[in-house]
Amino acid sequence: MKNSIQKIFIFLIPIFLAWVFVEYFYQTVPNNYTSKHENINKNINEIEVLLFGSSHCLYGLNPKFFSKNTFNLSGISQTIYFDKLLLEKYIDRLPKLKQVVFCVEYTNLSQKDNTQEDVFRKYYYERFMDLDVPIVSDYDPKKYSLALTRSLGASLDLMSKYYKKGTILNCDAKGWGNDYKKERRISPDIVAKERVAAHEDGSIDFTLNKKRINYLIQECKKRNIEVLIVSMPVSKAYSENLNKEKLQLIFDTCKELETSNLDNVYYLNLFDDRRFVDEDFFDADHLNEIGAEKCSKIVNTFCK
Repeated sequence: MKNSIQKIFIFLIPIFLAWVFVEYFYQTVPNNYTSKHENINKNINEIEVLLFGSSHCLYGLNPKFFSKNTFNLSGISQTIYFDKLLLEKYIDRLPKLKQVVFCVEYTNLSQKDNTQEDVFRKYYYERFMDLDVPIVSDYDPKKYSLALTRSLGASLDLMSKYYKKGTILNCDAKGWGNDYKKERRISPDIVAKERVAAHEDGSIDFTLNKKRINYLIQECKKRNIEVLIVSMPVSKAYSENLNKEKLQLIFDTCKELETSNLDNVYYLNLFDDRRFVDEDFFDADHLNEIGAEKCSKIVNTFCK
């Protein structure tokens, strides 16, 4: 019996050490969440425009090209669920906030809670951005240990990136995603079908997320904050492979949000805007830094 306990103990030691090492990495290495949390609070008295959305907004709207003091609070795979939590957290803490921009994509109106990348990212929002995230249970061990939120392989890949580059940050102090460079672009034709397949959830039920956006619009209206809803540009190759019925329903929903709130909402549809060419994209649906400058300058003209 004593020998068996010793063997189990010896077996568990390397597992425990690996867990400690990975946990220490997650807790100490700066990431996009810690950066955005630190920088929005550092500039809380100056921000006039706040940008929300997923990676299309993260990489596609650069605050540098906005005339007003702007901060990009979007994130990779960020859902409207987290847009809502973040705006609720900051709306009354930003004394100069004049306008909120919501990027509505092909994916996020039908996105269900606690699915896809929410499965691990929800813990980062709670831990690093000081959010109360209702879908994180107090009985979930991952709430208390980030090393448990992803597979060991995924964590090791992230650590490898850190030790090669010295950082896992891919956003600047204003929150813009700055690592989708033109020199590393992938032709949209090569990856369009793969990207569409990854984004198609087969749902056209927008009820929950439309309700959330409507709620946020009303909260902004109470505070005389303008709302700009933007459909970000995508490549022709990506657009052509989408479900046309769902796509039109997204446009119609955004337009309905505008017409129901004409006093503080404007809808800007850049989805198929032919001012954007393939060279403006990093891949089939994300802008590179050249496309981001072009898009930011266009959106800026609608920021009052």
